[in-house]
Amino acid sequence: MFLGIDAGSTTTKVALIDKEGNLLYSFYSSNQGSPLNSILEALKDLYSNLNDKTYIAKSAVTGYGEQLLKNALNIDIGEVETVAHFRAANYFLNGVDFILDIGGQDMKCLTVKDGIIENIMLNEACSSGCGSFIEGFAKSLGMNIEDFAKAALLQSILLI
Repeated sequence: MFLGIDAGSTTTKVALIDKEGNLLYSFYSSNQGSPLNSILEALKDLYSNLNDKTYIAKSAVTGYGEQLLKNALNIDIGEVETVAHFRAANYFLNGVDFILDIGGQDMKCLTVKDGIIENIMLNEACSSGCGSFIEGFAKSLGMNIEDFAKAALLQSILLI
């Protein structure tokens, strides 16, 4: 099995896949300002669901907490977030040429040409529209972030 961790500025994401790329486990949660505690919670849950025959061959981490988690938990690979986004997007859509990452504290726009990240644009001045802002806005409407995202997607589809 292969373990992937995204230690974002506001959330923790974990995925465990097999050698064919099948998703066997996933975890998504707010990190409550402590990426290490959040990932320890996720790993306890993951390990409680594994059997004795499960072997995690490699682990990788990306995101704001990459170095903290890599060093604290002896994770095999630390990957720059933009490279991780590109590799994942290109896996699902070979030849991808544009990636928009709306993170907890920033947004990144990546343009790709011939399989190489050509340009990265980052909003540095304002977090409006980022994950933490969107989550706060959803809460002000009395909605959780999942329902807010579904409503936004439905509204976008209706406008098309």
